[in-house]
Amino acid sequence: MKSERLRVCLYLIIFIFTSSLIAPMPIEAHDRSSPLDKKLERIERSLTISGEFVHNVGTLQMNVTNWGFMGSLPKSRYPMSESPSAQWPSGSGIEYLYAAGLWVGALKNGLPLVSTGYPETEFYPPKDELHTIYRSCEGDLRGNHYPENPDDDFDGRIDEDWLNGMDDDGDGLIDEDFAAVGTQMFSCWYTDDQDMARIIWPEHTPMHIHVRQETYQWADKGFNDFVAARYFVSNKGMDFLSGAYIGIYADVDAGPLDFGTYHRDDQVGYYEGVVCAPYGKDEIPINVRVAYVYDDDGDDGRTSGYFGIALINYPIYTAFNEYGVIRLPDRLYIGVSSFRAFRGLQPYESGGEPTNDFERYNVLSSRRRDSNTNTANDYKLLISMGPFSLIPFDNPIVLDMAYVCGEGLEGMIQSAANATVNFLGCWVNKDGDLETGINGRETPCIGPLDDWMPDPCNAPGERIDVGAKEICWSNLDCSRERWRYTYPECYHPRDSHPRRFMTGINGKEHHVHWVAGTAPPPPNMRCVPGDHMITVLWDNFSETVPDPLSQQHDFEGYQIWRAEDWHRPIGTSLLTGPQHELWRLLETRDLINGVKPDVDFKKPYSQGGWIYEPLPNLENREQLIKMFEESVWYTPADTVPCPPGLENKQCDTLEAIARYRLGFEGGRIYYRYVDTEVKNGLPYFFSVTAYDHRLEKGEPTATGKYSSPASNFTYVEPVSAAQEAEEFNEREIYVVPNPVTSENMEPWKLEPNNADPSGLKCEFRNLPACQSTVRIFTVSGDLVQTLYHDGRDGNGSLSWNLITRNGQDVTSGVYLYSVQPDDGRFERTIGKFVVIR
Repeated sequence: MKSERLRVCLYLIIFIFTSSLIAPMPIEAHDRSSPLDKKLERIERSLTISGEFVHNVGTLQMNVTNWGFMGSLPKSRYPMSESPSAQWPSGSGIEYLYAAGLWVGALKNGLPLVSTGYPETEFYPPKDELHTIYRSCEGDLRGNHYPENPDDDFDGRIDEDWLNGMDDDGDGLIDEDFAAVGTQMFSCWYTDDQDMARIIWPEHTPMHIHVRQETYQWADKGFNDFVAARYFVSNKGMDFLSGAYIGIYADVDAGPLDFGTYHRDDQVGYYEGVVCAPYGKDEIPINVRVAYVYDDDGDDGRTSGYFGIALINYPIYTAFNEYGVIRLPDRLYIGVSSFRAFRGLQPYESGGEPTNDFERYNVLSSRRRDSNTNTANDYKLLISMGPFSLIPFDNPIVLDMAYVCGEGLEGMIQSAANATVNFLGCWVNKDGDLETGINGRETPCIGPLDDWMPDPCNAPGERIDVGAKEICWSNLDCSRERWRYTYPECYHPRDSHPRRFMTGINGKEHHVHWVAGTAPPPPNMRCVPGDHMITVLWDNFSETVPDPLSQQHDFEGYQIWRAEDWHRPIGTSLLTGPQHELWRLLETRDLINGVKPDVDFKKPYSQGGWIYEPLPNLENREQLIKMFEESVWYTPADTVPCPPGLENKQCDTLEAIARYRLGFEGGRIYYRYVDTEVKNGLPYFFSVTAYDHRLEKGEPTATGKYSSPASNFTYVEPVSAAQEAEEFNEREIYVVPNPVTSENMEPWKLEPNNADPSGLKCEFRNLPACQSTVRIFTVSGDLVQTLYHDGRDGNGSLSWNLITRNGQDVTSGVYLYSVQPDDGRFERTIGKFVVIR
C-alpha cells in the first residue's frame, strides 16, 4: 500500500490538533455548528488537506499543499485524494504523480541532516488557521510588480509585505504590497521545526529551515502545460548549516485512475540538452534539465504524455552588499547535483529509496546520474541541486522549478523550455538612472578589482583597475548573450539584432522573473440557473489590467464558452472541469476598433448588448448609488459603510458601481449573457475569457493572445422554477425521468465518487417556493428516504441519488412520494414514480 506512513501521520495530526485544543463532545450535541466542526474547519484551513488549492487554469492541473509537497495522493483516504494530483490533459483523469516533496539537506555541526516533505512529512505550517494557502493573480491591486510601479502602498519599499495573511512591514495593513504572478498564484510557508514533526517522527532533527513557497500558472497557449514553483529557503536558527543541497523527491505514477494498477508499469529518465524556444520574433537556445516519467505501454494511447520536474534557475553563489557583487572571481554556478531513480519495495542497497538522513544526504550530494530505466516498474525519483556552501541566515536561497507535461518526450522538453522563457521575464530600469544598465552592462561590481575586464563581448580589450568601494558596471552574462544570438539551430529573422539578446540596455539593470506578455486575465464571473436557461454574469476586471510585460492596455474582447455532455470521468471533479474537447464557443464580441469581429458588447442588455444593471429590484437604487458616490468622492481610500437594511454583497456592488461612475480605482461595470439552449438537470460548465490585440505604433491591428476556457469556469445545472403560492398547482409536481431507467438517466449520469456514490439521479420538478420535506415510500408504506428542499430562491428542482436511508441502492418497483410544505399556503402533494434497475 502506497505511503501508509503518511496516512497514519495525517490521522495522528488531526487527533493531536483536536484532542489538545477541545474537549470531547456528546454525539447528540454534534452538529455542523459545533465547536468540533469549527475546529476541524480551522485545521483544514491551516494544514491544507481538502484539495481546494488546485492549479486548474492550464492543461496541467496540480494540487498544492502547505506542508512540503505537491500532489493529492490519489486513491488514498485523504479528502484531497479526488483532486487532480498532476493531471494532464485537464479533465482526462490521467495522472502522473502521487506526491512530490521538497528535500533540504545540510551539515549541522558536521552531521548530515535532511528535512523532507515526502514521504516523511517533516515540514508543517503553524497550527493557527491564519497559516494557510493564499490566492492571487496578476491584476490584484495589491500585487503590482515591475515593469509596473511595484510600490503598491507608496511607502518607498517594494514587495515587502508578501502574501501570507500577516502584516510583515508593520504598517497596520495586511498583504498590501506583494508581487502577484501569473493567471493563478498560491502562496504559503512552512518550517521543519513545528511540534508535529518531532512528535510524529521522533528521529527527526530540525534545522530550523523556513520555506516560503509560491506556485504560478498561466492560461495562455504555450505557457499552460506547466506549473512554476519558487522556493525561498532560509535558516531561521542559530546553527551554521553548510554543504547544503535542495531537491525534489517524487513518487511518480503515470496512467488512468480507472486502471487499478496504473502505477506499476512506468519508466523514468533524465534529459539534459539545448532546445530552441520562441522569444519574441526570434528563437533562443534554452538549457533544459528535467527528470521525467512516462507510461511504458501508453495504456492503449490514453497515457501519451511525459511528466517532468525541471530545474529552471541555476543560482549563482556569490556575496553581495549594498553596492553590488563583492567576490565576483569566486562565483560558482549551482546546477543539478544528482538524478536518482528508486524502485518500490527494494532495500536501499538494491536500488530502493533511502530511509534515514545519512542515506538521504548521500543521494542528494552523490553527484550521480542514474541511467534511464528500461524495465517497467513503480518508481520514485529525485533531482537535487547544489552544493550551496551554506544556507544563509538573512537572504534565502531562491530556487525556481517547474512541473511540466507534454505530448511525448519532445512535447515535455518543449514545455520545460517554454517555462524557462517565462522565467527569463524582462529587464527594467529599477534605479531610474539611464547611465546604469547600458551597452549590455547590467551588474554592479565593487572593487578592489585589478586588471578587470568589464565587458568581454563589446569591449574585449578594455581592462581597468577598480578601486576599493568603487562600482564598475559589467557585462557578466556576455557568453550567454553571444550564445543566444549565434546558436545556429535557432531561428532569427533577417532584421534580428544582437541587442535583442542583450541585458543591460537603455538603462535597464534589474532582472524581473516570471513575467511574460499574456492575454488579459479572466473576469470575475458567476452563473445563475433558471428554468431552461443559464444567466452568465461577469465584471470588467479584464479591461482594467495592462499587459504584464508591455504595460499597455491591449484588451480587445470577450469569449463565452459552454461545455456539455460531461460525465465526471474517474479522477475528475467540478474543480477539475471538463475535458478540453467538450468546450464550445458560444459567442465573441469585442471593441469597435477595426479589429474583427467588431461586434459591440458595450451596449445595454435591453438594446442587444451585454451591459447589465445589477440590483434592478433594489428599492431607491439610484438614490443609494448617488449616496455611495458622495461618500467615495470625499473619502476614496475608505470602504463605504453599509447602510442598515442592506446586505454586505449589495453594498459591495453599489460601491463598485459608484467608483466606476466616478472613474475611481475599484470601480466595476457588469455584463450579462443568457443561454436558453440548455436542458433542466443536465450538467454544464460555462466560461468567460478575454483576449487582446496587437499594437503597432499605438494602434490595434489584429487579434493577439487568447486564454483557454479552462482558465475561468463555473459548473451549473438549469433548474425548474419553484411554484409561487398564488399559482400553485400540485399536479405540476412530477419526477424526471419516469420511469427511472439506466437508459433514461444516461444523459446526466456521472461516474461515482466519495460524495456521490451512485453517480445517478432523478429529479423532483416544480416544487413549492418554500421549505419542504420530500419523503419517498414503497407501496407498502415503508419509508425509503427523506429529502429536504428550500425553494425560497426560486429553485423548484430537487435531486435524489437513488440511495436509501440505509445506504443501499434502491431496487426496482413503484414508489410513492409526498411533498410536505412548511408554508401553510401550499397544499401537501402525493405522487408516484417507477424505478426499473
